[in-house]
Amino acid sequence: MTVTESDGRSDTSMNHEDTGRMVTIFWRLVSILGILLLLGFLIAPHFCQASEDAIILYQYSANLAHTGVISFIPHGPRAEGATDFLWMIYLAAGRFLGIPSYGLAIVTSAACILLLAVLLVKLARQQTNFWNISAVVGLLLLAPQSFAAEAGFSVFAFALFLGLMATAAFMEFYGWATIAGLLLCLVRPDGVVFALPLLAVYLYRGEGTQSRMRKLERGFLLPGFIYFIWRWHYFKHLLPLPFYVKSDTARVAGFLVVQSAISLAPPLAAACILAYVALRKDLFLRRNLVFFTTLLVPSSMFYMAMRLDQNYANRFFFYPLIIVAVLIAGNYQIVRKRALQVLLAGFAIWAVFLAYFWINWAVIYTLEYPQPRVVAVARELEQIPGRGTMIVTESGAIPFYSQWAAYDPWGLNTPEFATRLIRPGDVADLDPDLVIVHQVDEPLPCIAQVDGSQYTKRSWQHMTQNVIAATNDGEYTQWLLPQYNDYYRSHPQRWNGKIRPGKYDAQCWFVRNSYAHAADVTSILKHHGAIAAADLGTPDVPPK
Repeated sequence: MTVTESDGRSDTSMNHEDTGRMVTIFWRLVSILGILLLLGFLIAPHFCQASEDAIILYQYSANLAHTGVISFIPHGPRAEGATDFLWMIYLAAGRFLGIPSYGLAIVTSAACILLLAVLLVKLARQQTNFWNISAVVGLLLLAPQSFAAEAGFSVFAFALFLGLMATAAFMEFYGWATIAGLLLCLVRPDGVVFALPLLAVYLYRGEGTQSRMRKLERGFLLPGFIYFIWRWHYFKHLLPLPFYVKSDTARVAGFLVVQSAISLAPPLAAACILAYVALRKDLFLRRNLVFFTTLLVPSSMFYMAMRLDQNYANRFFFYPLIIVAVLIAGNYQIVRKRALQVLLAGFAIWAVFLAYFWINWAVIYTLEYPQPRVVAVARELEQIPGRGTMIVTESGAIPFYSQWAAYDPWGLNTPEFATRLIRPGDVADLDPDLVIVHQVDEPLPCIAQVDGSQYTKRSWQHMTQNVIAATNDGEYTQWLLPQYNDYYRSHPQRWNGKIRPGKYDAQCWFVRNSYAHAADVTSILKHHGAIAAADLGTPDVPPK
């Protein structure tokens, strides 16, 4: 060891001091980033819009607050399209007190990410001071899934309870793990693919298996069973409606949904690489490996086997990053020796695997997604006396703001269509005043291409074709309403160079001619830029 002549300190000691200063500076910069990102998280919703799928849950919360019934249609039949049960109950309580659901969701999500940061700092046995908490918040908000929370989903609430359960199990507080696991499943039902494997494995770790079994029965199994029986009796369905819809899809080898696997790959790869970089050979210690694989493997297999129609900002795939965060925090006494390298490696991993998706969803949420015309039309529909009925493929903003009786042809919120595809005859039976369709393929205006037949295999295009076919009897007049905002429509090329699909994006609004307020609806549509489909002529129909 070499000693300098100036002050007697060793080169090694000086290197440690220099590295420590660099870590402190870097950590302070991340803290400032965390403050800015959290402020942006709280401010952005004032200028942006909640996701369609998040608004669907707000519809359930509003109906529960006003009628005491969990339903999609105001004063309508019970339905379980809102699977985030505890999140829905919480927002309904806020709505009952007069608190807007989106605002409450944003503030609560911010509180959840702060609490998760405190949890991780305490697990790492560091001071729970301003710099540490804000830095961890900054790291968490660099996940692309933060824009799903920004759009009104329960992502951060789910992450908090996942973090609580994982931390309790890692620290072998088994009783607390069972309670956190139950709350995790109530926040979102897919929490069961984390809770069951973890609680089962940790039941047999260490001494006191019988004591742990009693805690498992009282804290998780018994209340979970009571809830399951209650909801089965209440909704008359064994599983929530989205499970029926999402399980109906093509799979490779009877298991793999390719698109789900592709979407999961970046965060999963980032988590695995970061875990190894941070822990190296310590990752393979029995305690760490059992924890990591028990939480990661069953859940990943489940998600890769599911069709995830509502995966806004890959919101279902925040879990790999939460799991690795808990693992690193639990082993921080090992990791801190190379804290600077781990931080730098973490940002490099983020740049390779996650940065593109973070930027992409930032652009979508702030610039491309807001739909002011659609929201404005829906709000004006609410003013029509008596209101009417509608079949609407975009089942969020339009039903929520109009408060019309709405039927979801995709089946996520209408039980009749959860287990089979809607047919033209179903549309005729419902006899709606409005039929609103957003089809993902050309042509526009919307015309049926089924030649008198009907589709039975579930796909979005098949669903829209069956719905459109029922409007071709002359009883409806079609209007094309611009769906997205002026920025979206004036930028055919996206920030990443990709060209937007189709010539233009619009919703097809079919107004029933015999509806008493058809003229009022038509006036509203024309006021917001809708074009009569008849003025566009008949488009060239691509081959089936």
